[in-house]
Amino acid sequence: MMNAFWLFCAEAIRKWHVWLLVLSAAATIGLAFGIPRLEFKTSQDTIVPSGSEIYAQNVRYERQFGGEPVLVLFSGEDIRQLFTGENKDKLAALEAELVASGLYHSVFGPLGLLEFARDQVPVGAELAVARQDRAAEAARQEAAAQGASAAEQTAAADAARQATAAAFIAEQAADAQRFAAAGEPTLDNPAFIEFLIFDGTGEIRPEFQGVFPDAQHALMVVRLNGNMSIDEQGEASGKAVGIVEQYSFEGFEVLPTGPTILLKEINDTMRESIFTMAALASFIMVIVLFLVFRARWRLLSLGVVLVGSVWAFGLMGFLGISLTMVTISGLPILIGLGIDFSIQMHSRYEEECDRTGSSVEGLRSALTNLGPALGIAVVAAAGGFMILHISRVPMIRDFGSMLAVGITILAIAGLLVPSCILFWRDRRHEPGPRTSTNGGLRVEGIVRALTSSDRRLFPVVAIGVAFVFIGLLADRQITIQTDPEKFVPRDSPVLADLRTIRDVAGSSSQLGIMVEAEDVTDQAVLNWMDSFVSRQIDEHPNELKSAESIASIVGRIVGGVPGPEDVETVLAMAPPSITKTFVSDDRTRAHIIFAIGPVSLDEQRVLLADMQESLDTPPGVSATPAGLAVIGIEAVDALSANRTLMIYAALGAVLVWLLLAYRNIVKTMLPLVPVLIALGGSSAAIYVLGIELNPLTAVSGPLIIATCTEFSVLIMARYFEERERGHSPREAIDVASSRIGRAITVAGLTTIGGFGVLAFSGFPLLETFGIVTALNVGIALFSSLVVLPPLLVWADEETGLIPYQKDLRPVE
Repeated sequence: MMNAFWLFCAEAIRKWHVWLLVLSAAATIGLAFGIPRLEFKTSQDTIVPSGSEIYAQNVRYERQFGGEPVLVLFSGEDIRQLFTGENKDKLAALEAELVASGLYHSVFGPLGLLEFARDQVPVGAELAVARQDRAAEAARQEAAAQGASAAEQTAAADAARQATAAAFIAEQAADAQRFAAAGEPTLDNPAFIEFLIFDGTGEIRPEFQGVFPDAQHALMVVRLNGNMSIDEQGEASGKAVGIVEQYSFEGFEVLPTGPTILLKEINDTMRESIFTMAALASFIMVIVLFLVFRARWRLLSLGVVLVGSVWAFGLMGFLGISLTMVTISGLPILIGLGIDFSIQMHSRYEEECDRTGSSVEGLRSALTNLGPALGIAVVAAAGGFMILHISRVPMIRDFGSMLAVGITILAIAGLLVPSCILFWRDRRHEPGPRTSTNGGLRVEGIVRALTSSDRRLFPVVAIGVAFVFIGLLADRQITIQTDPEKFVPRDSPVLADLRTIRDVAGSSSQLGIMVEAEDVTDQAVLNWMDSFVSRQIDEHPNELKSAESIASIVGRIVGGVPGPEDVETVLAMAPPSITKTFVSDDRTRAHIIFAIGPVSLDEQRVLLADMQESLDTPPGVSATPAGLAVIGIEAVDALSANRTLMIYAALGAVLVWLLLAYRNIVKTMLPLVPVLIALGGSSAAIYVLGIELNPLTAVSGPLIIATCTEFSVLIMARYFEERERGHSPREAIDVASSRIGRAITVAGLTTIGGFGVLAFSGFPLLETFGIVTALNVGIALFSSLVVLPPLLVWADEETGLIPYQKDLRPVE
């Protein structure tokens, strides 16, 4: 039945090759209009599933408290000069313009902080009296509970009031004297500004160090609106940078930056570089094809794969399939895999025409012999790619779908277009048997050396098995690089700016926790927030640099854990940037912000797990970590957790398909041996070379499986074909290796050359992707050529378990 299908295809090409070429050209033109319709999806549901609890919680969190911050650093000789003359007016105008843009959830800068501190002065005494009253009432109730008389209760209350007042006076005495000496409490008074910023020792007040890291620097925090995509974040961040750069401050340098700007650089560079490098990879492929592919019209395969790529990506555009930062990297992968199909068809057609002396017979023989094996290999590869759907990361699942669809379309193009073009070229000329091996570097010697039938099986398999076990051990030691700063060049200006802010402020990223309760200003909730923050800072001094919440803000004003009345008093006079950032209008949600030190996402994952274990919220209170850091941590956790599972699942899918296709356990297992060895060899090589995987390369296992399975299936199929023609096992493998091995080697070298160019992109994320992919393809090629030939000969000569079935391996 399969033979009849491929004979039908050959006859259709013979009769209608011109019309098929016209149809292919029309399809290429039509589908090309789908490419501009491709959209880059950068929302958070590409990182975590939109139906997941983490995604839903993060949407709620950002809707209430906004998104990630843009940080603006002011640097000068004396921070007090930022609030004198025109500088203060410009600072007020800058904050007002940022707020008026509507792009930002809140804007909190040094001027806003000083205004808030100024307004606290008359409130401080009021809150101190209220605190004394609460202390007195608590003492009275405690005395009553112990059975004290009314007089004793009054005495206990008075003592508590006096003790609280004495403590407040002792704490505030120095400040009271400085306040009195400062003069008029306005921001037009430099002495009062100095009183607000500095304590009695001349140091920045501890409660101000988040905005004033030292006497030469100040920070403005511009928090983006919540639930923005990466593109929207980039646009809003760029707008903030543009607004800030319009203002100049005498004696100060102003530096706007933030994590969202770094993400934008990664995303934009990926988009720009991937197409540029794909074009450069195509140029390298031209050189490799010209040098090593010994056939007429040797560059045809590259043109075919470009046509196939237009079909694949154009169709995705019309279907509304979006590209992501991961799926866009599939372009060079598909070019690398797709060119193999075209090379195989081109090489086999030329070979069969040489053998038969007829283009018609050559076409029939090429399709009927190559088609079934290539079909089996393509389905196996597509199945392996679809296994990526078990990943918890949506963009990885989309990556699997794109590769599965793309490889299928490219296989169709790789069989159809070269067959039509080559037959059209030769249809009027039947010169008899010929040799079309002029030109190009000879690779047969290399292939014969790798596939020698004289090689002993035991050493080859022993070394291969050793690689498998070494790879299993090495795989556990391979790290996945999760620090976005390692994805960009070291000389990146954005990275330099972030490091500048981190050096000054100690942090450039944040971790948010959303606290939910019937009333977050309830005393029990305030007590918990205060103790939780203190405990986390003490337990994680290297990871957490500081923390802020409504409890800590009000606590500093009253000199201890605040009460509900204190919070309401402060919130009534606090600026919108404070209220919107730390508590909801209905008082059912509060926000704790931790400033994170320079740690990777993997280290943040461990930190987050420790913090979640110690939440221990009061009854009726929930605390949920959220924000970009949590989304990133979940993605890293998903990549790490499923990477090995995806490899085993892909192997299982290929095993099941080969068993269905061959209906013979030996034929099923033979091509999988080189695959297993290639997987082990890849892990061992990556570990020995000290290569760190990243989100693009962490799912390279299915790519190795797909590539090596294709190579192995084609070699095995050609071996069976030669055996059916009457060759002995050793003769059959020699012929198969020299014929199909040459085409496989050309395809492998072309793919390696194309991917290898990514190693020189200057962008670490793409560099690693290119190195790992080229390395994996090379190992897959080497494993197929070295391991499978002696294994086939041994299985054939020694076991006799390989049946030759004409229906599975048709002869011309």
